[in-house]
Amino acid sequence: MTLKRKISPGAYIAVFLLMLSGITIPTVYAQQEAQWQTFGEALSIAASEQRPIFVDVSAPWCGWCRKMRRDVYPELMPELGADFVLTRINRDDNETMHRYMGNLLSSVRLAQQLNTQSVPAIVLLDSEGEYILHLSGFIEADELQPVINYISTGAYKGQSFERFRSQGFR
Repeated sequence: MTLKRKISPGAYIAVFLLMLSGITIPTVYAQQEAQWQTFGEALSIAASEQRPIFVDVSAPWCGWCRKMRRDVYPELMPELGADFVLTRINRDDNETMHRYMGNLLSSVRLAQQLNTQSVPAIVLLDSEGEYILHLSGFIEADELQPVINYISTGAYKGQSFERFRSQGFR
């Protein structure tokens, strides 16, 4: 005699939710692994470790900023965290003060000083805090990766980005 058992719809939902949570765990884990510093700490660490600085400029109301944090940065995180000192600036914050290039600036003024007009934006600074470049708007991980490589390898010091890309670097 064979016994047939009917699976309840609740069981299917439970399995689906488990599968869904399994898909999101790597993203959450990658975000937890990232060491985001305050701007002042980032400048200090970069100088002592001779690593460039990756500045995420965002605003609390910015949906594209949240998408960058949730989807793009985790995809790049092993290399990004190893090659750069990571920091974030809230472009709308008038209260937090930062010392940069001999000036005491609010986050709003610092974002302006770093040439960011909109959010999301990424600013890349060398290990001494000198401005290298910035990127404005949402950018996918596969588009950001070559820029990260261009800066982290130091290629920006001696060649254009176009030449770097034409040599097959990604």
